[in-house]
Amino acid sequence: MDRKSVRYQPLLIAFLAIAMPVNLSRAQEPVRVGIVAGIEREITVSEGALEGRFSGFYRCVFERVPGDFQFVEMPLAQLLYQLRKGGVAVGLPLVQTSERDRYADFGGRLFQTEYVYLFLKEMPPLNQTAGLTYAFVRKFVGDQLVQGENAKILPVSEWRQAVYLLKLGRADVVVIPWVLVDKYMDGYEGDYFVRRAAWVDISLYVSHEHGNGRLTEDLRKAIRWCRYRNDLN
Repeated sequence: MDRKSVRYQPLLIAFLAIAMPVNLSRAQEPVRVGIVAGIEREITVSEGALEGRFSGFYRCVFERVPGDFQFVEMPLAQLLYQLRKGGVAVGLPLVQTSERDRYADFGGRLFQTEYVYLFLKEMPPLNQTAGLTYAFVRKFVGDQLVQGENAKILPVSEWRQAVYLLKLGRADVVVIPWVLVDKYMDGYEGDYFVRRAAWVDISLYVSHEHGNGRLTEDLRKAIRWCRYRNDLN
């Protein structure tokens, strides 16, 4: 080693000593996972952990993927915005749509749930009924399930608001996950009716702004394993 190399060696060691903690801290940054707010019975965050009826599906997935995952609740519209901008790496529970595919990767079916039409009076087939007003959460896939000519849409921020509009007579139909009907109609004294809209695949999305695709592949692999386990049960 020549004298010049010996002279600069302490500077190199000092630089590495400074740079390494920075790189390590970046590697240990938590992966932010956005959870749709307002469906606490189905899934929520409690003391940093997932809770609720859907939580077992997702705990199975994240337990099989390395990383420090930080779960944060937010309204659906905000969650989709954060996914698009990279503010969260993962969003759930979500169904697949062509719009979402443009800025995030769908994880593949983890489980299924039923979407229904909820209304307060008997109706003929909805596809034969014109001028109905549909209410559902903003950015929800309900617009794909609207039926009948000249239908109107009332987007809201929360499911309780959609059902409230129905009870007030400002909406004719609410498109809603079946698992939420009894929650928001509990104690209602009048009649109400439920009609199947569709069975849909539920999973998660991974933002295109996060990483190099490794997280997507790890999550998809875990989802396939967990789905297989769920199907066996």
